[in-house]
Amino acid sequence: MKKTVIITTTLLMAMLLTMPTFAAIDYAGVKGIGIGGGLWAPIMKGSDLTREPFATGYHGGLNFKLGLSSNFALNLGGAYAQTYDDITTADDASFKFLKKDNSTTKVTGIFSELTAQYYFLPESGVRPYVLGGAGANFWKSEPSQVSGTSTNIADLVVKAGAGAEFALGENAGLDLGVKFNFLPAYISTPSEWTSDDKKSSNRDFQAYIEPRLGFNYYFGGGKDTDKDGVKDDFDQCPDTPNGAMVDANGCPLDEDGDGVYDGLDQCPQTPRGAKVDVNGCPMDSDKDGIFDGIDQCASTPTGVPVDSKGCPLDADKDGVPDHKDKCANTPTGAKVDANGCPTDADADGVYDGIDRCPDTPAGSKVDTYGCPLAKPIKEVEILRIQYTKGSFDPDALARAYLDELAKRMEAYPEVKIEVGGYTDALGSTKFNQTLSEKRANAVKEYLVNKGVAAIRLIAKGYGENNFVVPDKNSPDNRRVEIKPIN
Repeated sequence: MKKTVIITTTLLMAMLLTMPTFAAIDYAGVKGIGIGGGLWAPIMKGSDLTREPFATGYHGGLNFKLGLSSNFALNLGGAYAQTYDDITTADDASFKFLKKDNSTTKVTGIFSELTAQYYFLPESGVRPYVLGGAGANFWKSEPSQVSGTSTNIADLVVKAGAGAEFALGENAGLDLGVKFNFLPAYISTPSEWTSDDKKSSNRDFQAYIEPRLGFNYYFGGGKDTDKDGVKDDFDQCPDTPNGAMVDANGCPLDEDGDGVYDGLDQCPQTPRGAKVDVNGCPMDSDKDGIFDGIDQCASTPTGVPVDSKGCPLDADKDGVPDHKDKCANTPTGAKVDANGCPTDADADGVYDGIDRCPDTPAGSKVDTYGCPLAKPIKEVEILRIQYTKGSFDPDALARAYLDELAKRMEAYPEVKIEVGGYTDALGSTKFNQTLSEKRANAVKEYLVNKGVAAIRLIAKGYGENNFVVPDKNSPDNRRVEIKPIN
């Protein structure tokens, strides 16, 4: 018996947990009709089969339901049931399925009942309930194998139970439950029964358990003003537009989050962030293939290729789109004009933005960074020529310096210099003045011969002035000074 109870309970729980659920049912004002059936198992005492022979049987019938509120309904039902005894069993026959071949008696019954059901979670698609009520059962006992006399009795039955109804759409439900039926007294008995026969303690069984599976269909019920399939009592969004799909609370769904409800949305998989029209379809004002709202360049000219953000392509990354760029291969980092062509303000051949020396004098030779190759002439430079007494021509070491100076003058063509000649104090002042002028002109002539324009050179003799060492007669005072004058 215990094994049978465990199996039955397990099956019922499995059905309960795997049952699909749909919209809720509002019982207020509904009328329903149902059909169902299941088992009925007499609860017997002891193992005396002469008085307790009957075991688990089957039943099926109809019921009618009237909803009084969202939670409360009345149920009027009737069913036909039958079972047999078993002459071979040696113990209590409860929860055993008996066969006609092993029986001597067949019992049939007509069940009638009126119960009240209270439903929990009225807004849910799975609605647990409890019930209570009473009814009358009409039994007939007769031989099962041969013809014979039948016995008829009627019982008062008190009922209690629990279960759950699973909504199958708006007008139907699957009912899974179990009832406990207690038989407190007879309503009628055969006339030949003695007073002892009529005692409850002597009856074949005093109660039975009734697991049941049924299907109910409902008519009428609460209003659904917005026709979304959720009754007004449960509808948290009572003004849903006609045709919109809703959740269990009656609120419109918008799977793609575009503001147009599912069911009305003709483009239900719009990417997040895209702007849509009244039909829920993405807009693309500039026709570049990137939807408005996602397009970061919403006014792209027609036909211009764009990237994933909807902006025109710029292959050389100079800030000028390819369709406007007249210099499509601009080096990275170079500044460009409105046409996408690199600018070179100092005209040294190195583009602005790359040029590290953007103010290089015109005509200067520069390195790859735009900086002049030669050292600029910014301050006085002293050329110490090893003049012999009375001489004015540059020596070999001086000529090497002057060769480099000529290159620097070429690199900075706007620079002009003064070549100043100086002497020591040996000799007359007049002689020294003339000698210093010769020394200055000799350096100027050398530079001119190296390609420096004479107009850029001013030669002056300063004689025995501006000594650089205290000893006026020191050879260190025999020198030429190179001084930039602009």
